[in-house]
Amino acid sequence: MSSRMVLVTLLVIVVAVMGCQGANPHQIVSAVMGTPGGPNVFTDLHGATTDIDEPEEVELGRSFTAAAGGRYNISRDAGLTKYVALVGNAVAATSERPDLRYYFAVLDTPEINAFAAPGGFIFVSKGALDLMSDEAELAGVLGHEVGHVALKHHVENIKDQKRKALLARGAQIAGASFRQSAPFVGVIGAVTDSVIEQTLIKGFSRSEEMASDRVGFAYAARAGYEPAGLRAFLTTLKVKSADAGVVKFNSTHPGLDDRLQEQAKLRQDYKEGGKREARRFAMAMKRQPAAQEPAQPVQRPTQPPPSQRPAQPRRPAPRPVR
Repeated sequence: MSSRMVLVTLLVIVVAVMGCQGANPHQIVSAVMGTPGGPNVFTDLHGATTDIDEPEEVELGRSFTAAAGGRYNISRDAGLTKYVALVGNAVAATSERPDLRYYFAVLDTPEINAFAAPGGFIFVSKGALDLMSDEAELAGVLGHEVGHVALKHHVENIKDQKRKALLARGAQIAGASFRQSAPFVGVIGAVTDSVIEQTLIKGFSRSEEMASDRVGFAYAARAGYEPAGLRAFLTTLKVKSADAGVVKFNSTHPGLDDRLQEQAKLRQDYKEGGKREARRFAMAMKRQPAAQEPAQPVQRPTQPPPSQRPAQPRRPAPRPVR
């Protein structure tokens, strides 16, 4: 719904219901306009229909990060965090928003999870890393989360929730006694908090997840990784689907079967390969790297002991010259 349609619908609701209740014109203007100099339906509607600029998006991301920090412990393993950021930034540099500064953090929890915040804040849990077998899988998962930021899913969700909240609030105020003079105060801030909580608990819609899968596949491939990494990670999740941690992950990342089918199709259409970096990933995770074949010693000919050497023919002693 366009901003014009939202405004017209909201005004019709307020004016029609208040008119039926016998409200005078002053009450109608007060309900719509609020207090002089304060919030009103027009300023709130502007915030619900205009794009959030990048500085505002980053501030939202910081609020999101604070909420995530209250729910999870952030890993203090500087080496692991640096490694995840190295892979994540390589993938993010190939996205539609390469100039945005991205931040990566590892959540110190066995819970399997990965999510993105507005403004380029990306989180992956230790539990998710433990399920991965190589760097290509990490690149695929991080590419998916970068996709949410590059496609501005958080921003669109906030705008959509703001529009719905304003319409609902308009209907609520229109049916009330109108004792308050600023009926829309606090709507926008509450919506932002709601979207943060929704992302942490419920995740994105199935269509948004699929869209992030597609661009994440492309980002990993452009960065030189085997683009089937995300599919490998999702396959592991499917195998372990009965585990409690996987059930939690699936609740915030819906449509596992559809995502696997889409990834298989993308990989079939993509003719090139890429790096997997299993050994480097194992070293970053402090696992025992796969053992290499020991070098075979060079076989050198050996001399048999004197007792086994063949007897040499005795040469006659030279005759003296006379």
